[in-house]
Amino acid sequence: MIRLADGDREAFHPVFVAMLPLLRRFTSRSLPIGDAEDAAQEALVKVFFRAAEFDRTRDALSWILAIAAYEVKTARRRGQRRRETGTPLEIASLEAPLPTPEEVAIAKDLDAAIDAAVRQLRPEDAATLRAFASAERPAGVAAATFRKRVERGLTRLRARWRVSHGGR
Repeated sequence: MIRLADGDREAFHPVFVAMLPLLRRFTSRSLPIGDAEDAAQEALVKVFFRAAEFDRTRDALSWILAIAAYEVKTARRRGQRRRETGTPLEIASLEAPLPTPEEVAIAKDLDAAIDAAVRQLRPEDAATLRAFASAERPAGVAAATFRKRVERGLTRLRARWRVSHGGR
C-alpha cells in the first residue's frame, strides 16, 4: 500500500489481488450478494483514488476496511431508499383490475379518514406528505431533508391515526 501511495503503478495489481476477495467477504457479511459485490468494488475504487491520502504510519488494512464499512453503510441507505420509493403504479398493479362496489366504498371511507387525519397535522407536515404522495419534491429542498421531513410527517400521521382509529 505504501508503494501504491508513492505512485508506483506496479503496486496496483498486488493490492487489487489481495484486497478484492477480502473486501467481498467483508461486505457480504452485511449486504445481499449483489449489493455486497458493488460495495466491495466501490470501496476498492476509492482505495485506489485515495491512495495518495494513505497515512504510512497507520495500518493499511484498517484504512481499507474503514472505506469498505462506509460503502456498506451507503449501500444500506441506498437499499432503504429503494424500498421507500414504491410508485403508485407499482401499488396499483397489485390491486384487482375491477374493484367491487364494496371495495370502492371502503376506499372512499379510508380516503376520507386519511384526509381528516392529515388536516389535523401541522400545515408543514401536511404539505410535505402531499408532495410525497404526488412524488414531487419541493424545489429548493435537498433530497435528504425531504426524506427526513416525510419521515417526521408520517410518524405524526401515525400518531394521529392511532388516536382516532386505534391500532398499534
